[in-house]
Amino acid sequence: MIENPNWLSAADWKWVQDTLPIVCVDVVPVQVGGDGKSVQKIGLIFRDTPLHGRRWCLVGGRMWRNESLAEAAARQLRETLGPGVRFEIDPDRQPDFVIQYFTTKRKVGFVDPRQHAITPAIVVPIAGEITATGEAESFRWFDAAALPPAGEWGFGQNGAVLECISRWPGK
Repeated sequence: MIENPNWLSAADWKWVQDTLPIVCVDVVPVQVGGDGKSVQKIGLIFRDTPLHGRRWCLVGGRMWRNESLAEAAARQLRETLGPGVRFEIDPDRQPDFVIQYFTTKRKVGFVDPRQHAITPAIVVPIAGEITATGEAESFRWFDAAALPPAGEWGFGQNGAVLECISRWPGK
């Protein structure tokens, strides 16, 4: 496996996580109705989380230096949902919502005990053959009106999904 030159050693990465906010990207995969706008289904990955074990989560992860939001989202989708996933993301895409993750519970934001992260999040209609890879143990489509209960989500991301969907320009 070729290492990404943008990654740090484990010791350096630990120092960065303990010292600085990290920039990540989160993606809300959706299936839309015939109008191209109404969200019918929301796709979630089932993965290990640092606080609560396996939970339903968004697709996402760190952004690389000089990587645009669209490039980072596309990379995360391919790395997590496999080479058969199909989607289009405007190269100038801006976030639908900005998620703040803190290492402890706060009035605003969500908790990720590993790091303080700022995460632009976008809604992306996807299709194709999906194969859960990387950190994803599995992938599942949920009816937009029947998402998992709050206790089954990782990082409190259920609130982030609702914010993203309510602000999505395709709506």
